[in-house]
Amino acid sequence: MRSLSIVLLGLLAAACGNTPVKKADPIKTVKTVEKPTGPTDEAVAAFKAGVGHLEAKPPAYTEAAASFDAATKAYPDYTIAWLNLAYSYERLGRHKDSADAYRTLIEKKVSDRGVTLALGRALLLSGEPQQAITEFESVLREKPDDLQARNNLAAAYLAKNDLKTSLRYVKEVLAVQPKNVPAIVNLGLIYLQQKKLPLALLMFNKALGYEKENARALNNLGLTFYAMDNIPRAVISFEKAISIDPTMDEARLNLASVYLDYLDYAAALKQFEAVRVRFPKHYQAMVGQADSLYGTGDYENAAKLYDESLGLRDNNPEVLLRVGKIYEEQLGKPKVALPYYVKFRDIAKPAKSHPIHQTIQFLEQMDQMKQQGDGATGGDAAGGAPAGDAPAGDAPAGDAPADDAPAGDSKPEGEAKPQG
Repeated sequence: MRSLSIVLLGLLAAACGNTPVKKADPIKTVKTVEKPTGPTDEAVAAFKAGVGHLEAKPPAYTEAAASFDAATKAYPDYTIAWLNLAYSYERLGRHKDSADAYRTLIEKKVSDRGVTLALGRALLLSGEPQQAITEFESVLREKPDDLQARNNLAAAYLAKNDLKTSLRYVKEVLAVQPKNVPAIVNLGLIYLQQKKLPLALLMFNKALGYEKENARALNNLGLTFYAMDNIPRAVISFEKAISIDPTMDEARLNLASVYLDYLDYAAALKQFEAVRVRFPKHYQAMVGQADSLYGTGDYENAAKLYDESLGLRDNNPEVLLRVGKIYEEQLGKPKVALPYYVKFRDIAKPAKSHPIHQTIQFLEQMDQMKQQGDGATGGDAAGGAPAGDAPAGDAPAGDAPADDAPAGDSKPEGEAKPQG
């Protein structure tokens, strides 16, 4: 929905008749000037600034969101500003905020198929597939032949791992439009989930045959090549997806994960940083960036970033172990490392044979001796360091938390993106 119109209704009164009417005394009238309604100058200025940020090359979504938010605060009924705010949040991966903005539009009686579909998309991407299904089904009840709603229902049921229902909706779309690219992509995702890799490969290539620059098909093609252990082709697919859509976080995260697997920390760092420029609190990107910094030997900044990630999720055992190792082994601060190790032990509950138990015991003894003034220092914990240097990041295909921009591959396909 690109524009909204308001119809103003006026009432006309007329008197007629043949009976003479006694002339009445003149009635004194007071002219009243109604206060004009509509966006204030402040709101319009903020909205125009937001549009400018969206039209920038590349689009500045963070600044655009701030401008549209200011416009809605200056004029709460500024419908088109709410619409663009929701869109900007979506592009930033702030899907819960996007859903809230779309809900606000609906509360303001903006009844529009596109808004309902967009709300469903935002709910799906924020990890609420069942609520998304409710929105998509409401569109389908109003318009039973809506193929876009069926495609989105296929994606939502795929997110719920209900492959049977997902496949049913895909077939319904393809029965009407055999060349419907979003449906073909969703079919490929079903095959990918079922580990039918040759069929998944066939579907994604078929989709690209109809739309050569379909970034989502390319990203999923990369996932298929990765599952087939064809890493070079996977990298090429992810890179091409990013070149088509630089804001495709999942492709960047998948590419970065491959780089981490092959110890190309500098290349991985570049991709994680690009995601965090748009979405600073993206958890998976934050941990991946810390892994990359660790790999490049920037231990101090890696520790700071791991600590920041623990502020979002304080129960990641791999991060707790890694940051403890950094403080103990690389930064020479065993006393700082100790609480991380203790929390790792309490959460992961490792076997009694795990070296972390000896490490904790050794560091506690060292700390106790220091407190007793025996002259002992918190020196190197010889022989007690926990084993394992595997990065704390994830493998490609992404399993970002629901409140983040997901790196998964079950996003709705084919939605219209509202703009100003």
